[in-house]
This record gives sequence, structure tokens and C-alpha cells, in this order.
Amino acid sequence: MHVYTKCMIIIKKIYLITSIALFFIIGAALTYKMVHNPDPYTTQAPPQLPNPPLKELAERRGIQVGSFASLKYLRERAYTDILASEFDYAIIDGEPNWKFEDHALRPSKDEFDFSNIDQVFSFADDNDMPVRVQHLLWGDDKWLPDWLKNGNFSRDELMGIIKNHIDTVGTRYSGKVREYTVVNEAFSRKLLTGGNKDWWGERLDTEYIDSAFVWARASDPNAVLILNDFGNETEGDISNLMYSYMKDAKTRGIPIDALGMQMHISGTNVPSKDKVVSNMRRFADLGFKIYITEFDVNMHDVEGTDEEKDQKQADTYGQMLEACLEVGSDLCPNFGFLGLVDRQSWYGGIGIDDANPLLFYDDYKPKPAFFAVRAALDN
Repeated sequence: MHVYTKCMIIIKKIYLITSIALFFIIGAALTYKMVHNPDPYTTQAPPQLPNPPLKELAERRGIQVGSFASLKYLRERAYTDILASEFDYAIIDGEPNWKFEDHALRPSKDEFDFSNIDQVFSFADDNDMPVRVQHLLWGDDKWLPDWLKNGNFSRDELMGIIKNHIDTVGTRYSGKVREYTVVNEAFSRKLLTGGNKDWWGERLDTEYIDSAFVWARASDPNAVLILNDFGNETEGDISNLMYSYMKDAKTRGIPIDALGMQMHISGTNVPSKDKVVSNMRRFADLGFKIYITEFDVNMHDVEGTDEEKDQKQADTYGQMLEACLEVGSDLCPNFGFLGLVDRQSWYGGIGIDDANPLLFYDDYKPKPAFFAVRAALDN
């Protein structure tokens, strides 16, 4: 009995020491996770936003508002809550690229990997949100796979690769996509704007644009097909080149439904609302609708206090939305923002960390720009 008692005492001590050790280990692990977690926003609830939501205000004006549904931010509760509650539709931008960050939609000539883009579609389906896919073709070689760039393909082979891509993507998501930006930045890159080049255009000229729209219509007959670019919100070299091409394409029966204006506005060079309205109307007069596809306002190099810059940005948001509303919902039915919070902006990827271009601060608190959008819609 004496030996048994000693054994029990030893066992209890071992149990106690082990329990204490586990307590400290678990505590240390949780502390480490809290300190080193790179994303503190995962479970953060969104702030209380005013009613009615943006999408209801937009509906009263006959238009729809949408925003970028980025896969890597769909784990953030505030992001998904605001996206689903405030916006009509989801813009899938990035995942449709042939290569994007650490994932390739086209890992090889004969393969497709839809795992990432399917996750964003699932979010949209779960929240009854229509989808715009951006982009089927984009000539930025950063987002093109090496097998394509290094393949030494002939002109006919490249056209065949494009057709296979559009047929495969379009057929897979037929009936699930409301709009496609079929071709992106072909004209700004043809003009070497900002030193950018169009990988497709250098090899195929505008033939690939014609064919891409024909094939997109065949693969998904009910989707709105958009020709998208930046720097085309007012009359100028890019918009004039697009105007000439689209006017001619229409006479040839190329099924382009709409002009896409990215509208990445610089806070140091804000276009006048009247010039934007005038340019929208000249494309509308050709029979095209106008879609604002990637709106944001870059505040890099804008002078003033934080409050002054926020107000200037808010004024720009309001004025550009008012331009769309002035043209009318029949001609400008759709206004899309390329993201929600500033830390998610694409500008960081090109080394501009102080663009702060979006509707919400990093903690999801709404900026004056958000209230300017509400005011323009509620006017």
C-alpha cells in the first residue's frame, strides 16, 4: 500500500507538471499567433453603415454598383459582409488572368486550373451576386505564362490558343457570367502608354480583338461583351483610337456591346465632368453602352492635409459617378469599383504605397468618398 501511495503521488505530480507545461505551451502558441498573424482582420465585424445600402440607392437611379471580389480577401469577414450587403455584383479580376500571382489558370497549353476562380464564383453564388469576369485577354506579359511567351508559336497557332481559351472559359461559365471584359488595354498599349506593350497585339494586331469577340459571343451568347481600357474617359489619343476601331468594328458586325472605362483617376489630374459626359455620349451615339469597370482615385502626390485629400477624393468620386448618372442609366448602367479598402489596392503592386484610392480605410471605416457616392446616388 505504501508503495502504491508513493506511485500515485508521483503520477499526480507528473500530471500536474504536464498540465502546467501544456498550459504555457498553448498560451505561448496563441500569443505568437496573435502577434504574428499577418491578417488581423479575419474575424473583425464591419462597421455599422448607413441604410439603405449603396445598391438600393443605385437601384433607385436605375444603375448597379459592383466591386472587386478578391479571393485572398474573401477570408475577411468585414470584406465579405460589405461586398455582399452594399454592392449588386462581384467583379472577378485577377483570377481570370492566364497567370496571376502564385497561381496559373493556364499552367500549360493543354491544361486549365479553375480552382481559384471557382472559389470566387462560389462566393458570388452564395450571395446571389451577378459576376463580371475581367479579363479574357490582356496583353500584359507579367500575367502571361512562360509556356506561352517562350513557345515560338506561329500566328495561326496563337489564334488557335486564344480560341481554345475563350471557348473553354466561356462554355464552362456560360449563363453564370453577366459581363466579360473580353479584351483589356489593347489600345493604350498599342500607343505604348506608360511604356506598356500589348503582347498579343505585337503578334496579331487587331485581328485577335475581332476574333475574340466573335468567339466570346459564340461561347456565351447572353453575356455583355466589353472592350476595356484606361485613359479613355475623355477625348484623347486612346479614346480616339478606340472610337475609330469600334465604329469600324460595328459596321463589320463584330459583337462588341460596350466600352469599358477603367477610370483609374489621378487626384493630381482629375478630368472635368463635362468632358467625361461628352466622351461617353459620342460612344453611346455609335450604339455602345458605357461600363465603368475599375474605378478608383489615386491620391499619390496630391498635396494637402489628410482631411483635404480625403475631401478632394470624395469630390472626384461624386463627380465621376454624376457623369454616369447624367448620361443616363440606359447608356451607363453600371459603375464598378476596383476594391474596398486602401490596403487591398493594386497600386501597392507597382510600388505606390500612398495611393489610398478606395472607399474604405484599412480598418473598413468608410471614407468621405463612400459618403460622396451615397450622396450622388441619393441626389
